[in-house]
Amino acid sequence: MSHLHTHCYRRQFFKRGASILAGAFTAASAAGEPADARQPVASGEVARQHEHQGKGAGAPPAAVPAPARTERLHAFDAHLHCPSESGNVWQWYPVTRTFDEFVRYLDRTGVERGIVNSVRCQMAKSPAEFIAGNREVARYVEKYKGRFLGACVVNPLFIDEALREIEDCRKQLGFVWVGELCNYTVPYEYTVKQFELLVDQTVKMNMVLDVHTELEEMEFIIRKFPQATIVFPHFGDGHEYDHIFKRLDLVARNKNCYIDTSGYGHDRVGMLEYAVKTVGPDRVLFGSDFSINCPATVIARIESSFLTEEEKRKVMAENLRALLRKVQT
Repeated sequence: MSHLHTHCYRRQFFKRGASILAGAFTAASAAGEPADARQPVASGEVARQHEHQGKGAGAPPAAVPAPARTERLHAFDAHLHCPSESGNVWQWYPVTRTFDEFVRYLDRTGVERGIVNSVRCQMAKSPAEFIAGNREVARYVEKYKGRFLGACVVNPLFIDEALREIEDCRKQLGFVWVGELCNYTVPYEYTVKQFELLVDQTVKMNMVLDVHTELEEMEFIIRKFPQATIVFPHFGDGHEYDHIFKRLDLVARNKNCYIDTSGYGHDRVGMLEYAVKTVGPDRVLFGSDFSINCPATVIARIESSFLTEEEKRKVMAENLRALLRKVQT
């Protein structure tokens, strides 16, 4: 992994600061107190908590035991970044340098299937690089037939080649997913005309668009492209607490949009429940952002959540399968 890559990739992970931890969370004893008094309150954020209390997931009392599970939850990961054949891997300290090691780690965590894209594409500064990365993914999909689906990643600054590559990945390779597109790795703005053409091509090819955004970028994309089927990774962004409710509420209001559980926010107890309550049980997808983050942490949060067993099954795999059926016909 190059020094430049180490410095710039996944900028959100470097934006965590002491401000997120500064609020001391307190919870009143549930005994003899009204439900509102039991809501966790962050110091300095009383107004925001009050705003969302009426829309919260309403977790059941702690005394109610989790229902016994009769079957294992199946994990279908919507958000995987595989290492490139050249050895480029998104990990702070690389431990899964090859695709076989990548797969073995998924085996350890219980992820059975996944949507996979190549780090080589994410960092591509030329059409030759993102085309090569997508072909690497196609070889992995073929080698592990039935386990992975390929995702096409392109650089819209090379728009002619990008549009042709999206079409080739759809028609020749069977990919139905474009992204995760990360505009800060190249970089480019989502407001450029080339990105609009890229989205139009994705819609024309009946593919899912997966795009990494900060809140303002998310607002722009939702407003600009209501015709697209869009998956937004991450509950939160670089302004985690300030934006997490706004991001989830935006997705909730737009039926063409989905959110995945990767990255910021899923580990904040209550946010998964809030997402399912507001966005709905059918548009929250299991995503881990592996090989950066460990899928087991997301699985543990879902399994320990106050969701129903049916909702857990939907988030873990069924929602993604249903989305793919829409674009595989």
